[in-house]
Amino acid sequence: MQLMTTVEELEARIGTPPRPVLLKSTAVLDDGCRAIFAAAPVVAVGTRSGTVLVGGEPGVAHAESDTRLSLPLPLPEPPAPGTGVSMLFLLPGRGETFRCNGIAGAVRGGRLPIEVTEAYVHCARCVLRAKLWTTPSAPPDPALTAVPESGPLSAPGVAGVLAASPFAVVTSRDADGNADTSPRGDGPGVLRMLDGHTVAFAERRGNKRADTLHNLMSCPDVSLLAVVPGRGEVVRLRGTARVRVDPGLLASMALRDQAPAAAVVVRVEDAELAPSRAVEALWAPSPAPLPDLNAIAAAHVAARGGRTTKALARGVAGAASGLTRRALDASYRSALRKEGYD
Repeated sequence: MQLMTTVEELEARIGTPPRPVLLKSTAVLDDGCRAIFAAAPVVAVGTRSGTVLVGGEPGVAHAESDTRLSLPLPLPEPPAPGTGVSMLFLLPGRGETFRCNGIAGAVRGGRLPIEVTEAYVHCARCVLRAKLWTTPSAPPDPALTAVPESGPLSAPGVAGVLAASPFAVVTSRDADGNADTSPRGDGPGVLRMLDGHTVAFAERRGNKRADTLHNLMSCPDVSLLAVVPGRGEVVRLRGTARVRVDPGLLASMALRDQAPAAAVVVRVEDAELAPSRAVEALWAPSPAPLPDLNAIAAAHVAARGGRTTKALARGVAGAASGLTRRALDASYRSALRKEGYD
């Protein structure tokens, strides 16, 4: 077993994010962030207790101030004030997602206030890899899935959903308790079952932030949630994870001979199949036009960058959305082909 255990090893293998990626981050809930809150019907919320989907209709998140948002209580047991909370906002039909991290406050009026520490638009690769908005014509039949004889993954229905799921989110945290919830997309079985206690997922190319991997260098605790397009159930997992770079394991995850940079292997402690009203909203028609997340990201870069960066970002933010969208989609398609995707 070959493990990565230090940030230095991680960055030597993955690299570090380019400056524009870091400039996308904001701690101010501006008009762009508020537009996302108004349109998003579903939020994946990660706390120490696990990862859940919250919502069911647009406007689940409320901007309470320029630095604070609120959500309906995400878990039966709300997070303790002062602990980390992380969110991934999903907009039906959109490739880009919106990630937001913060600190929980005390529950008021049935809603959880969260002081935002970081928010940014995440690129569309994970959603495109998963083909999230297209229900597979022939998804794996859960009844034909091999079910482990023992372990948490032998719980009723869990193995079938994991085998069919192309999209998942993973919540991790650093040594200080700051949480992060990140998307993962691939073909069906994005969370590969290795045995009744273990799942693994590939770390394919991305923006090189590698937040999950950085967190795992100091804290192994993770929770995951797997989604199957068109199904009103999710699988929730909790456990501990390690980052592995075994050549054999990575080769088994290769696409057209393109192996991932690393794999995350999770020792599962708890697994459950749960109904989710929120997940059903992901495939409901949107009642209003959705915001352009690419333009919002460009505006955030423009607000933080130097003179040249600001000028370029303002140009992108103000460009004709159709032309910008086609250019960005072409870039995504090229990047995915290099990873081995069709």
